[in-house]
Amino acid sequence: MGRFHALPSRFQVAFLSDRGYTEKQKVVNQLKPVITYEEIEQQRGDKSILYVDVRSPSEFAKATIPGAINIPVLDDEDRKTVGTLYVSGKIDEAKKHGIRAISPRLPEMFSLFQEYTKAYDQVVIFCSRGGFRSNSIFSLLKSLGMNVYRMEGGYKNYRSTINSLIPVLFEKVQFVTLFGNTGTGKTAILEELKKRGANVLDLEACANNRGSVFGGVGLKKKQPHNQKMFESLLVESTVGWQEPLIVFTEGESKRIGQAVLPPSLIDAMHKGINLNIEASLDYRIGQIKKDYLHSNETELLAALDRLKPYLNEARVEGYKEQVRQHDFDAVIADLLMKYYDPRYNFNKKEFSTIFRNEDAAATAEAILEWMKQCNA
Repeated sequence: MGRFHALPSRFQVAFLSDRGYTEKQKVVNQLKPVITYEEIEQQRGDKSILYVDVRSPSEFAKATIPGAINIPVLDDEDRKTVGTLYVSGKIDEAKKHGIRAISPRLPEMFSLFQEYTKAYDQVVIFCSRGGFRSNSIFSLLKSLGMNVYRMEGGYKNYRSTINSLIPVLFEKVQFVTLFGNTGTGKTAILEELKKRGANVLDLEACANNRGSVFGGVGLKKKQPHNQKMFESLLVESTVGWQEPLIVFTEGESKRIGQAVLPPSLIDAMHKGINLNIEASLDYRIGQIKKDYLHSNETELLAALDRLKPYLNEARVEGYKEQVRQHDFDAVIADLLMKYYDPRYNFNKKEFSTIFRNEDAAATAEAILEWMKQCNA
């Protein structure tokens, strides 16, 4: 089964039925060195697959296939030069420049691909559209007897696949959405639910942002994911979901950081079950300190400055002074009660029940038991 085995009917509707695949065609696809993303994933089974993005570092940094590594054929400057030459019609000069740029790095690249082809069942090379960059390194490696694949259509083909999947991906999912004020431990509960085998969609992880002016504070990767990467990680999150397709997630606004939730996801969540998570102020303060205070002080002070459009400057400067004095509890308590709590409007929602959270593991167990009784 492919990596989308938890959603076989939707994947088949999106790709297989319309294209009229046969068993014979699937066997042929396994043998050919040029293959599309959907063919790769449909035939994945238990094979280990490594995607190698040979685009420039800046292209890779913006968005790529989750789990892919970057071995750029051209760096950003050389890519710009080659592109300029192509646009001006100097095709031969563009190719010569590309060859000159890549030649010194070929021994290193060959060694890397040797290692990866030993470690993975399939090594799949892709660039933007499956053109010059991926074809040049792919052709060289094949000529040297290396077992590699080239992804037809490149990243553009991959994005087409994601765009086809997103509208139908959540059609049969029943979401159980956790709502609650800041610091009530919703993310920690999701982590505990996942440990217990539940299907979980962590939207904040997909967005690499927590959805506020403090959204990136304390995260290892500071830059929020853009829309393309967010959507890729949404699809990736469905891998391994088990039937029945009951999925736990956290209540979010339509935008998290730089990413916007797709309408199909919002619609599916609206049709699901809503749970309200409550917690004491002391617990909430402790949870926020755990999530944010391993960041450096400069980052916290900068985040507080971003509150100035919403709070008067004197109040923000007061918070900053308390942070410098490490009086974190007072700052957090004041922000929760006087800023964050009044801004939430989820209290207008209808909740199936309320859970009081003082321990994420215990709350996760209680939620699963409640779900079991509801479905009995």
